[in-house]
Amino acid sequence: MLARAAALAPGAAPGPGRRSPPPAGLEGQEERPRGRAMASGGAESVPEAAGPAAEAAEEPEGGSRRWGAQHAGARELAELYSPGKRLQEWISVILCFSLICFNFYNLLFYLRLEHMPSVIVGIFAGVITADFLSGLFHWGADTWGSVELPIVGKAFIRPFREHHIDPTAITRHDFIETNGDNCFMTLVPLANMAYKFVSFSPEALYETCPWECYVFALIIFITMTNQIHKWSHTYFGLPRWVIFLQDWHVILPRKHHRIHHVSPHETYFCITTGWLNYPLEKIRFWRCLENIIQGITGEKPRADDMKWAQKIK
Repeated sequence: MLARAAALAPGAAPGPGRRSPPPAGLEGQEERPRGRAMASGGAESVPEAAGPAAEAAEEPEGGSRRWGAQHAGARELAELYSPGKRLQEWISVILCFSLICFNFYNLLFYLRLEHMPSVIVGIFAGVITADFLSGLFHWGADTWGSVELPIVGKAFIRPFREHHIDPTAITRHDFIETNGDNCFMTLVPLANMAYKFVSFSPEALYETCPWECYVFALIIFITMTNQIHKWSHTYFGLPRWVIFLQDWHVILPRKHHRIHHVSPHETYFCITTGWLNYPLEKIRFWRCLENIIQGITGEKPRADDMKWAQKIK
């Protein structure tokens, strides 16, 4: 993402998104230029302190910004967020966190000290699995499908299209809109786990406790993936503990995620921790999948994504 500053000729009127000329008497004082930095992996980045200024972009002919909240496609996609979708998100969040509390209590009840080595391995495996699944789902929604698809188009693909042309929209979403879809996806495994706790014998639950800890860690990190994603786009007001986790790459760091947001958004899809992005990129995992699917179906990767990005009215 590039921060651009345009200087105006004396007497010129500032265009949309441009800074006004300096007041009289200050023309000779130049503002410190903002340079371009390169994030690891070759992606262009900006200083973290830039904040909202880092989200400014040049405007193409036709008067519509290339991306951002004023982009024609971004406005149209935002308007597709419906009351029905909002209701689904509320129900999903309430059910999800209710089941999480119930299952966590029961896990603690059956957990024993001898389980700890297996539990630690299970939690780590759950985080890795969640990171991979976040990448798989993210890649699928970014690369294939269309907003016009029945049911899933407006409900699940729309946010991905909006995000690429208005990356900071997610920072304006509340907790329900940010996490509703992820909560929805975890309802079935959470309900299955709750069913086991009320129907299995204590002996069976004792034996399967390490496995259930793996599943529970997987569910927790899937549930929190989009919140972690939101934090990776947030440059002001983050709690110190979130910044600490980002700096130590326990969760998705901000600089790391910028690599994905270099057009055409074809790499670094894992957005829970981002641990798998580099190895998957080295083996060309996503490119191989795209070549296979394109060879079978004839569909071009990210065609719908590019269609929305090119909208100007």
